[in-house]
Amino acid sequence: MTPCIAIIDRNTLSGIALRSILWDTFGNVEIHLYNTMDRFIADSNRHFIHFFVDSDILFRYIDEFVTLKNRTTVLHEGAGHRFIKEGFSVLDLSLGEGELQNRILQMQLVSRYEERMEERRKSSENELSPREQEVLILMVKGLINKEIAEKLGVSLPTVIFHRNNICEKLQTRSIGKLTIHAVLSGLIDINDI
Repeated sequence: MTPCIAIIDRNTLSGIALRSILWDTFGNVEIHLYNTMDRFIADSNRHFIHFFVDSDILFRYIDEFVTLKNRTTVLHEGAGHRFIKEGFSVLDLSLGEGELQNRILQMQLVSRYEERMEERRKSSENELSPREQEVLILMVKGLINKEIAEKLGVSLPTVIFHRNNICEKLQTRSIGKLTIHAVLSGLIDINDI
């Protein structure tokens, strides 16, 4: 599975520039540019190792990124102290190209991804959060994203993020394999499916 980086930025020109810097810095990842959250969600069947998100988009969709703080960098002009206070890393877009590239290199995105994959290989089981377990149960019962969102009282993008995290942790998108995991883990009885 090829690791991917998502750039979610309303400013397409800024996103293209960042993508160019990232390509120069990391040659072994795919970089996808989205100018709206809707476009990102429509294409979220990828394995994203990191998200670069415009500060305004982050404000509007904070619930979707709160659980991904360690993999999200806020694109902001200036120091962005309020984002840092919330636990996000910040990339100051007012810096020059060389300084931006140095800051990106300091993030060590690819090496962190490789470390996570090694930890995952060593770990015998990737535990799902309680919310991910709830989403998995509803997925296995055949509910679609919209129905899951309504049942749990969360937004549609939140359900999609949880689904992607579940698939990433369990390393499959197959509903059959997800069902087997849910049954063997005791999350759901086979008769309830």
